[in-house]
Amino acid sequence: MRADNTFKLLSQEDKFRGRFIGVSIDHIRLPNGHETRHETLHLPSAVCVVPLLEVDGGRKEVILVEQFRNSLEGYIHEIPAGVLEVGEDPAVCAGRELMEETGYRAERISHLTTLYPIPGTSAHRMYFYLAEGLTAGSQALEAGECLLVKSFPLEDLLQALAGGGSPSIVDAKTHVGLLHAAMRLGLTPRRSAR
Repeated sequence: MRADNTFKLLSQEDKFRGRFIGVSIDHIRLPNGHETRHETLHLPSAVCVVPLLEVDGGRKEVILVEQFRNSLEGYIHEIPAGVLEVGEDPAVCAGRELMEETGYRAERISHLTTLYPIPGTSAHRMYFYLAEGLTAGSQALEAGECLLVKSFPLEDLLQALAGGGSPSIVDAKTHVGLLHAAMRLGLTPRRSAR
């Protein structure tokens, strides 16, 4: 990212502040000198974890959560993720979210990438991690979390991303996390023949 010190936030009017989300109308001066108003979505940063199990002689499986999402009125498959607390190290948060949602603890957590998923409207940042050396334990779900823990062969998930196979992955952060994990491991998805 290349910062530009000619940009100026002239004023900001809060329109909504919820528990996690805020919306403001910002009066801004763009680098080209043009003044305009812009809606900004304020979201906390988040971590996303690709938990990798080695089974049956080295075959790799990924732990996903099948989680209920009220905005979709149903369940979708996702990598574990959660909100980064103020001042919290993202890698520590990744380990905490992995344990809370799946019950697994990781021996190794390594950074995959950091992205701004919606830069047109928000400075929201997502940190992606690969978790390896997993040990099963107990979940610590919040009352509002409805999810099931499942594992799938990584190759099958990559095939699903390439247009075939199951489970269907419709969550953007899960696409990004799986693809970055696959690249880290030297794997590529195969396009299905239709």
